[in-house]
Amino acid sequence: MDKPRILTVAVVGAGILGSRHARVFHEHAVTRLVAVMDVDFELAEAVAAKYGARAYESMDRMLETEKPDVVSVATPDFAHTQAVLASVRNGCDVLVEKPLATEVGEAEAIVGEAERTGRTVMVNYSQRFVSDFVWIRNVVRSGAIGMPILVQSEKFDTLYVPTEMIGWASKTNPFFFMNAHDLDLVSWYLESRAVEVYAQSVSGVLKAKGIDAVDGIQAVLRFESGASAAFHSSWVHPDTYPVVAGGSLEIIGTDGFIRYSMSDRRACLYTGSSAQEISFGGAHTADERRGRVTGAFVASVDHFVSCILSGDEPVTSARRTLHVTKAQCAVVEAAQRNQIIRIVQ
Repeated sequence: MDKPRILTVAVVGAGILGSRHARVFHEHAVTRLVAVMDVDFELAEAVAAKYGARAYESMDRMLETEKPDVVSVATPDFAHTQAVLASVRNGCDVLVEKPLATEVGEAEAIVGEAERTGRTVMVNYSQRFVSDFVWIRNVVRSGAIGMPILVQSEKFDTLYVPTEMIGWASKTNPFFFMNAHDLDLVSWYLESRAVEVYAQSVSGVLKAKGIDAVDGIQAVLRFESGASAAFHSSWVHPDTYPVVAGGSLEIIGTDGFIRYSMSDRRACLYTGSSAQEISFGGAHTADERRGRVTGAFVASVDHFVSCILSGDEPVTSARRTLHVTKAQCAVVEAAQRNQIIRIVQ
C-alpha cells in the first residue's frame, strides 16, 4: 500500500493564530511543519522551537531555502497579500487567514495569480465547519423557515482586543477583523451574494486611547436573493464583560425564525407548527482534547489538505469567497462616504 504524500509546510506569522497554524500542521497526519517566519525573529524562533521547525525573518529566504509545498499565512489583516502572492509565485499552495485582503484590488490579484499558476489558495473560513453553523445552514436549506428575508448578525469584542491583544488595530477595521466569518456564513446560509450596502461607523473611545481606529460599524446589506441583513460590529465593550468576544444571529423567514446565541451555543427554531430549543456541545473552533487541537479549525485544515491532494477546489477558495472581501470593502467605503455603495461582482 502506497504511503500518503507528506506535504511540507511553512507558517508565516507567529502571533496568536500563527502559533495555532503551526501546531495544527505539526500535528496533522500528512503534513510536516518545516519553517516559521515572522518579522519578529525571536517570536518565530519561539514557535518554531516548539515543533522542531526552523525560524526565519525573511520571506524570500524562507521560500528559497525550504521550498515548502504549502504556506500558511497568518499575518495581520493588512499584510496578507504580499505573503500570499510570493508563495503562489514560488509554486506553493496557500491557506490564508480571513480576511483574504483589505483591498478589492489586492484580493483580485490573489485570485488572478492563483488561476494563472494553478495553485490552491483557500481562505480559512473555519466557522463553516462548526457543527452549530452547519445545523443552521441545513435548517435554512431544508425550507423549514421558508424564504429567509431578514437577518440580524451581532459581533462584539471587549477593549482588550484592540488595545492589548493586537498591536495593529489602527491598520484594520472591526468589520475586517471581526465580521469576515459572519458575512461568509450569512452568504452561505442564504446561498446569495451581497449587492448593495449602507453603513455608519462611530469613533471616539479608541481614539481617546491613542488608537486611530473606529469603535464600531453598523451595516445593512441587500443580497441577490432580496434578503436584507444587518451587521453590528464593535470592539469597545468594557473589560469587565464576562467574555472577550460574543455575538448572536437571527434569521427571519417567510415561515419561521431562527435565533442563535454564541455565548451559550444555543439555538431556537420557531415554525408555524413547532417550537424547539437546541443546545450544541462538542468541540467548537480550536479546543484541546487529549493533548491535540480539535474542532472546526482542524476540519478546515483537513479540507484544505485533502483538496491539495485530490486537486479539488476548496469550498472557501479565494475565487469562491472573493465576493465576501468585496462586500467587506464596500461596508468600509459606505461608512466613510456615508452613502449606499453598489457591490460589483
